[in-house]
Amino acid sequence: MYPVLLSLGRIHIYSYGLMVALAIFGGLLWVGSLARKRGIATFEQITDFALYVIIGGLFFAKLVNVLYEFRTYLHNPAAIFSGFTGSFFGAVIGGVLVGVGYTKRKQINTWRLADLIALYIPLGHILGRIGCLLSGCCYGVASNLPWALPCAAGDLTLRHPTQIYEILANMLIFAVLIIYDRRVKQGGSRYFDGFIFGLYVSLYCFARTVVEAFRDSQILAFGWLRTTQVFSLAIGLAVLIYLFIRLKKQARNERCATSPLHS
Repeated sequence: MYPVLLSLGRIHIYSYGLMVALAIFGGLLWVGSLARKRGIATFEQITDFALYVIIGGLFFAKLVNVLYEFRTYLHNPAAIFSGFTGSFFGAVIGGVLVGVGYTKRKQINTWRLADLIALYIPLGHILGRIGCLLSGCCYGVASNLPWALPCAAGDLTLRHPTQIYEILANMLIFAVLIIYDRRVKQGGSRYFDGFIFGLYVSLYCFARTVVEAFRDSQILAFGWLRTTQVFSLAIGLAVLIYLFIRLKKQARNERCATSPLHS
């Protein structure tokens, strides 16, 4: 059970739930406003899009979490329906699948919208990790470092504050994405629709690979590598290689277009 942040009679407001709600609401306003200004979609379309993505994201987040913690749920199946715990990667996978389906049906430029959403995801993730810190979940391993905190719920053991590590990582990712977004808006022809989204995926995967090394997770895949690290590193490298190939191709096409022989 997540800690109660505020109680109004019989209504209990939980820290994690509040932060997630703020992240969703902020994302709706941010993406909806910019999508309208950039001529990508109407605010109403973004509202419908968000509803579908949230539902798909929640479903897949729970599905991946159940697969990840299969042994736990096998012994206590009812725990699947008690509260909500989910996988961030599951939420992203579900959200992307449902989101792509919606944009195709509504004839919205999928990758331009994805670039816009990618700008906000780090900010929304920061709010989510603040919720994790307040709730005492997603904590790190025990540590005696000067900045170690008792960041696990009901446990005074000093630990790596991995929630804060990820908050700082997302701040850095957001700054990088904003810089590249400005370059794209200034007419960077070498960039393509979907570049910002791909850059976000790659940067977050690498950040998660590092942060996961300090997380209190006992699920190992290969030697000292945790399952999430292997998954993150593989996706991060694959996306980075794809971005590099596409950028090289864009640059080559640009040189050919401006070459005297071509003209």
